[in-house]
Amino acid sequence: MFRKKLIFLFLVLLLAIVACGGEAEEPEVAETAVPAETAAEPTEPVAEAEATAVPTDAPADTPPADTAEEAAPTAVPVVEAEPAAQRFGILRFRDSDTTQAGNFQLLLEGIAPPAAGTHYELWLVDASFNTLNLGAFDVVDGNVQFTGDVEQNLLAAYNGAFISVEPDGVDDGEIGTVAFEGVIPGGSLLHIRHVVTAFAGNPEGNAFLIGAQGQMHHAMEHAGFLLDELANDNIREAQRHAEHVINILDGETGPNFGDLDGDTIAQNPGDGFGVRAYLEGAKEHTNLALGAEGVTAEIELHAGHVLVSSDNALARLDAAIDEALRVIASDSAGEAQAAAEELAALLDAVMNGVDANGDGAVAPIVNEGGIITAYVHGQNMASFEFFAADGAPVVAAPAEEAPAEAAPTAEVAPTEAAPAAAANAVTVEMANFAFVPNDMTVSAGTSVTWVNKDSGPRHSATASDGSFDTGLFDGGEEVTLTFDTPGTYVYYCTLHGSPDGSGMAATITVTE
Repeated sequence: MFRKKLIFLFLVLLLAIVACGGEAEEPEVAETAVPAETAAEPTEPVAEAEATAVPTDAPADTPPADTAEEAAPTAVPVVEAEPAAQRFGILRFRDSDTTQAGNFQLLLEGIAPPAAGTHYELWLVDASFNTLNLGAFDVVDGNVQFTGDVEQNLLAAYNGAFISVEPDGVDDGEIGTVAFEGVIPGGSLLHIRHVVTAFAGNPEGNAFLIGAQGQMHHAMEHAGFLLDELANDNIREAQRHAEHVINILDGETGPNFGDLDGDTIAQNPGDGFGVRAYLEGAKEHTNLALGAEGVTAEIELHAGHVLVSSDNALARLDAAIDEALRVIASDSAGEAQAAAEELAALLDAVMNGVDANGDGAVAPIVNEGGIITAYVHGQNMASFEFFAADGAPVVAAPAEEAPAEAAPTAEVAPTEAAPAAAANAVTVEMANFAFVPNDMTVSAGTSVTWVNKDSGPRHSATASDGSFDTGLFDGGEEVTLTFDTPGTYVYYCTLHGSPDGSGMAATITVTE
């Protein structure tokens, strides 16, 4: 009997090889080492494989009919992958009034308070396992919003984070049970630091977006000198400062760098690297952070914001150079005045962005964000995502009992007029503290349904300009809004994002 089965399986295999037209090469499987920094990260569930159809026409030399049942291959049981670990929140860094990345913001949701007589404490750890205690914090209704300032660049110094459970009233210097671990892939963090902290290959070791800001200050200063000289009817001095602006923006390798005012000297008050090169470098290292192993949802979200804001800045930089060249080509102060004023406005937009849609915020979207926007979202890329530590005590808050009857789906239109019947319908998932997709374009009349896929946290989709708000709703619930008015809408979760497009935030563009 066993031999008959082997013969049958061999014939089936031979038939498959002939059908494929030759020998099948067995792929080589490379063993990939997992870096320590990413070992704790959750993995996406593996999709269950579809069963392969078995041919009903047996080959001519198959076993006799009375043995067919015995020869049928047995089904291989499918082992379902474990679900992805629940993410409880993030730790992000900001510049304080005195220190770059000296401010921290811990946002958690859906966690249980510690046992009686204990409390949570937040820690950072560096590559040499030195720790920094950022203090104790409280849990209110399962939520944590804990902020503070230190006189240290936290993003530059530390590459790990965790939350421990400590006994009340005891300060023995020992670290208690670790309840949550902060995760960020080391390969991504390396390049994020190049974007917003430091990069040894740049002048003075400046990070790309730090260097871009410093050089923009010089360019804006010389644009002011240019306007002052025009006010004094001194066109030659104004043209000299226009050359300064161009050479600062373009750098020594830029296409416009040189002796532009014809005085035989290519003057450059900048560092020679140029704003353009800093922005291109920021984009390159942002993409390297995106391509690292184990990239997180926070990195994917905010990398997109860095890239679009940097592209905005580069486009305005080119327009500013064109206006500076117009000043140089002018024959009089009066002729150069309009170009000089437009130059100053464009330089401000390169640096600070533009509120193009008039919603009161400069968002990380096309035609809005600038260098400052890119810098903030560069820091957001370095957010630690918190998961329950292995072997930790119960850390998730108990789920609320579901109502006897499911609440009806809300149908809310972001415009005053009653919505017409939706011509299209799309779905946005709220998962792992992110909107998926986080940037989409729909036609007017489309219904957008937000589905909360996170098991613990509540989320909302709230417009930065106040035009719509789903309100907070629980995991497993959904809310639908219909969009009739064309425009670009930045929206965010009121618990996990902010109106400036940082944190859990996204955009919807509605077309005619």
